[in-house]
Parts: sequence; structure tokens; C-alpha cells
Amino acid sequence: MKRFLFQVFLLGILTAAIAAALALGAYREAPPKRFGGEVFRAIRVCTSPTPDARVLVLGDSVATQLFGTGPATDSSVAVGVSNQAVTPIGNRILLERWLALNPQAGEVVYLLLPQSLVNDGTRRYTFHYLIHPFSETGLLRDATDEVREHLARRFGRIVLANASLRHLLYANDRLYDFYERRMVRAPGGGEDRVPGMVVEQLRAMKEACDARGVRFRLAFPPVSESKAPSAAFRVQCADALRGIFPEIDALFGELRVEPDSHFRDGVHFTKERLAEIQLRLRGEILAPQ
Repeated sequence: MKRFLFQVFLLGILTAAIAAALALGAYREAPPKRFGGEVFRAIRVCTSPTPDARVLVLGDSVATQLFGTGPATDSSVAVGVSNQAVTPIGNRILLERWLALNPQAGEVVYLLLPQSLVNDGTRRYTFHYLIHPFSETGLLRDATDEVREHLARRFGRIVLANASLRHLLYANDRLYDFYERRMVRAPGGGEDRVPGMVVEQLRAMKEACDARGVRFRLAFPPVSESKAPSAAFRVQCADALRGIFPEIDALFGELRVEPDSHFRDGVHFTKERLAEIQLRLRGEILAPQ
């Protein structure tokens, strides 16, 4: 019995030593560029005063194509676009931080594909683009208890709380794949519905803007023929969001559908098509409504 207890004690000491070594080896300044460079850029923008900017643009990877690449935007526009996996959970945190630091704000535009509205933080790569970057920068502490509980059910409380484990998972694809397959709770719900968690984040974003006299609106970029939202999704999405965005029916009615040949993967524009429409689409999206 004494030998067993001694072995348990040694194992505990070894585990603590490894955890301490990993924590000491964690980066302190620039994050690794392996995943989520655009997310860290969005975090930098939204956690800094941008005194010339009256408009903040948030959004997914298509929004990043349109606003995060190519010619710089005017200084009156702060660009905090990132990736679909940041989800409305992460974008709510970014929005609230930016509003708190920028009292001159007049408008926030959330630009995303309609299908990005199904992502409530329970899908693959949420860890790499939301959990890890937002934990490393301390922003995940801004999430509500309800959101943290939601994420803990999916990823595990120990992962949310332990930087050493997060670094191991972030840096090692094979280990993360094992964790994802064997240890992470499978997402619930369908791929063709807007989850309640997403609705609540959008409602909170709208209320945060309303409280400061800032306009908040959704915008959809063009979609490909093969990835256009189904009629059932349009109806469910409109029903779920109409109380927050009365204009949601008009947004779907005006949704532009383009040939698949304009997209390199059914979602993101080809280089040639992006060059043709980037500046025009920026102007249309930012134009006063």
C-alpha cells in the first residue's frame, strides 16, 4: 500500500513538473502563426482604441476575403473580420470590447455567410480559432457563465482552465485528433438550423449596440449556387432572428447567388472574381441603409 501511494505521489509530481515546463514554454509575445492569424489580428483591432473609426466590420472567412485582403479600407472603418469558427460567441466578445474602447462608434456590420449562423461553438476548429486564441489573450473570461458552461460541455472544463493542455492540443494535430474523436462531446442539433445559443449572442450584440446608440446590422455576401441556403433554412433562420433583425426577410430576398465557377471551393471567391468585385462589394456593404 505504501509503495502504491508513493508511486501515485511520484506520478503527481511528474505531471506537475511537465505542466510547469509546458506553461513556461508558452509564448509570451507573438502567437504562433499555425492557426488563426486572422483571429489574432481581429483581437488586436477590437481590443484597441481606433479613434478615427466609426464603423466596425466583423465576420467570417468570406468577410476576411473581402475586407481583410487587398487595398486597405478607409480609417473610418475598423476591420475585425476573422473566421466562421470564431462564431457569434467570439464576435460578441470582440464587439463589446471595441464598443467599450471607442465611444465614437456609429455602426457595427456583421458580415457572414448565412450558413455561418449555424455555428454555436460545437464544431471542428472551434478550439483552434476560438478557445485557444481567446484564452491566450484573456478574452474568454469576458464570456458569460452560460457561454462558458456551453463550451465546457463540449471541450471539457479542464481544457478551458489549463493553458498547458491547450498548448499541447493546439500544437499537435495527432493528439488533437484523438481528443476530438474520443474525448470531446459530439455536437448536437442539425446543420440546417440556427441554434438558440447563436440567437442569444446576436441578441446580446444588438442590445450592446442599442445601449450606446450604435447601429448593428447583418449583411450577407454572395453565395454559390451549390452552397445557397435551402428554403427550409431561410424560413427557420428568419423566424429565429426576425425579433432581432426585422430586415432579415429582405436580406434573404436580396441574397445574391453566383455561379460555382466564381468560387474556388463553393464558399470563397476565386482570386479573379475577388479582384473584380472586392471594392464594389465593400462599398455596397458599407453603404448607408
